[in-house]
Amino acid sequence: MTYRVNKNFKIYCGFDVDGQHIITALSQTNNILETLPASVYKSIDYKTTSSIVGSIFCETLATATCSIVNPIEKGHPDIIPSAGINSNEEVLRNYPAGLEVKSTVGNVTQGANLRAGQTRIKSLNSITWQAHHREVRELLGLVWDFVKGVHEFNYPKITAVFYANDLVIDDWGEISGTTGRNTKVTGMRVSGKLKMGKGWVAVLDDREYIVTYQKLLNFIVK
Repeated sequence: MTYRVNKNFKIYCGFDVDGQHIITALSQTNNILETLPASVYKSIDYKTTSSIVGSIFCETLATATCSIVNPIEKGHPDIIPSAGINSNEEVLRNYPAGLEVKSTVGNVTQGANLRAGQTRIKSLNSITWQAHHREVRELLGLVWDFVKGVHEFNYPKITAVFYANDLVIDDWGEISGTTGRNTKVTGMRVSGKLKMGKGWVAVLDDREYIVTYQKLLNFIVK
């Protein structure tokens, strides 16, 4: 898979991340996703697949940038500088440097009735990243789809990467799931999505994906 890459993308978040690091992580993540049996993706929901996609990407990007994945499950951000490896749990829950990564498959038109392995891009009508709190200011957002390849089953692949470091609380919706055993979650509002689109990093070099993502997040791939 080839991507259109924003050559101006270069950030420092306690470690350097640039377009080449992203491409390396994308390639390795997509290859690893193909090693899992198709039956796995057919038996889990898209939320779980998103978690798998995000987790593998974090590991591969951390390796490419000589950083580490946050060692605790509820750590924030997801990737931190290697200097944090011996920090205690309290520090790792809100480490002062690093990169938060979220993954989404997006939303499709009502009635599309798509199953795992079926490409979603033709029916995609919105892209929304979710978080557990509204204080996420800096985010690397992934979008994935079941992309046609050489196999009979269309494996999940990351189709685009976006970034923003100027998100504010109002770019996130109200927290839901605040009662009972539900997980607290907030969805990104339009204002946040526009910031993510402005910070596009990489998009699958396919006209249909480029046109659709440009339309949904209001940006232009150059």
